[in-house]
This record gives sequence, structure tokens and C-alpha cells, in this order.
Amino acid sequence: MAQWFRIVAAVLVAASAVGVGAPRAQDFPGRPVFIVLGPGPDAMPRIFGHKLSEIWKQQVLVDPQPAGGGIVATRNVARAAPDGHTMLLTTGSYTINEVLRPSFPFSLTRDFVPAAQIGTLSFILVAHPALPANSLRELIQLAKEKPGELNCASSGTGTTAHLGCEMLNRYGGVNIVHVPYKGIGPALVDVIAGRVQISFAVPTAIAQVRSGEVKALAVTGAKRMAALPEVPTVAEAGLPDLQFFSWNGIHLPVGTPPAIVAKINADFGKVREMPDVQERMQALGFTPEGGTAEEFGEFVKADIARWRKVVQDTGVKIE
Repeated sequence: MAQWFRIVAAVLVAASAVGVGAPRAQDFPGRPVFIVLGPGPDAMPRIFGHKLSEIWKQQVLVDPQPAGGGIVATRNVARAAPDGHTMLLTTGSYTINEVLRPSFPFSLTRDFVPAAQIGTLSFILVAHPALPANSLRELIQLAKEKPGELNCASSGTGTTAHLGCEMLNRYGGVNIVHVPYKGIGPALVDVIAGRVQISFAVPTAIAQVRSGEVKALAVTGAKRMAALPEVPTVAEAGLPDLQFFSWNGIHLPVGTPPAIVAKINADFGKVREMPDVQERMQALGFTPEGGTAEEFGEFVKADIARWRKVVQDTGVKIE
């Protein structure tokens, strides 16, 4: 009899624990939601956060944690409660880290689940206005005539822009010297000043292109950028192997219930389809992209494979 009571008691405790501890989609969100941002622009999480606050009737706060090149943000979200209230704004930098920095203490594919894709963005190959090259073909010809004399600025070693510089060398058959900076801002400043000749800039450089402070030679995506329709793609410019892009999305800690992941995916999708949001995204150089959480997961896997090939082709290593 005592044994029977112990069994019943254990079952009741277990049932109680499941009932209390398991977060449910219909209860989400039950408190303010944090979108944690590592290094990078905060435009997308702020645009989406504002709209989601209205949908969810809860504050959605952007929490920048840029220290450690993304390690701090990744660690804090990975360790957060898996209930959807703490999200990681992920970008193409995270998939590059999977390839270049396998010793990072946290992994995008191991410690997180994909929830929602936001959009993709091309980079803009920009040059100082005085550079005697007005197209990608002319730049490659100039670089072949002056090996080792031109510089390609990036936002730092191991970044997307750095790999862009190395891809230009490898696939263009040239020798342009990579110059790493601490962020794309300082790199762009030096292109404008003429201290370096070219850079692969994020779409925030659209303003500098329009003002004439730099000139755009090509965009790295598969399609022309809506905000710069006159600038050809790298494929149109004759170097399709130089095609690359970055992206923004949302990942959650491993263990987040599938129903909450599905709700977050659906609600990000609602915001992404809003005409005013699409207009703002395109003005910032983003192409809205969506799909299920599972499709986003496959996209991330394909992005890792793509960068692994680039790293193998170019021989880039992080010391």
C-alpha cells in the first residue's frame, strides 16, 4: 500500500510539474519580450519590435549586447529561459562564425532553434570617386595593372565584407590588399577620404552613394537593389562567383516549444507583409524574405555550406 501511494504521489507531482512549467503558445507573450542584438545595425529589430508590440500588447525591447563580437549576446540568449521572451537577432555573421570560429563556446546550429527569417541584403561594392574605374570590370583591369597597390577596406577580420575582399581577389584573379577596420563606419570614412580605394559596404552606404561621396560599382546579390536600381549586380558585371549576401532573422534557445516557435514565425510574417514595413526595408536595402521556421533552418544550413566553400577557396583563417 505504501508503495502504491508513493507511485501515485510521484505521478501527481510529475503531472503538476508539466502543467506549471510548460509554456503554452496561447499564453505568449506574458511579459515584455527582448530582442538581443549582437554587433550590427539595429534597424530591423526596431522596425519589427514596434509592430510586434502592437500585435502582442506587450513591450518588445531591443537589447544591444555587441561585446565580444557577438559572444556575449549569443551566450545570454542561449542561457535564457526557452519560452520565447528572449530572442537573438541573427545575421549572416553568425553563419560565417560557424565556419571560421568553430571554437566559439556557443553554436547557432547546436544551441538555438530557427524561428523566423526577416530579409536578405546585398552589399555594395563602393569606391572613392577619383578611382579611375567606373565598373567592376574596370576595377579588375586596374587591379591587374597595379597588383598590391589597391586596398579593400572591411568592417573587420572574419566579417562578411572581409570575405568579399578575399572573394574579389580569388575569383577576379587580382591582388588587392585587405585592410580591416573596427566596423563598417570607419572603413567607409576612409573610402570617402581616399585613404583606401574600395569596400564592400552594407546598404546604409546608399546615402553616401546618392550624395556622390562614393560611387557604386556593383551590388553583390542576385538582383539589383530597389534603392539603387541603376547599379548592376556582380553577375551582370561579369563576375558571378562574387555573388554573396547577408540576412537578418530570429533564433530562440533550444527547448523553446514548437507551438511558440510557430506563433513567433507567424507574427513576424504578419509584420513582414505590412506595406509600410516592406517600404522601409527596401529603402534600407533589404529584401523581405519569409517562410516557415523549418525553411529558415534549411536556409541557414545552406548559408553555412556556402561560406565553408568560400573559406576553402580563399584560404581565409582567423588567427
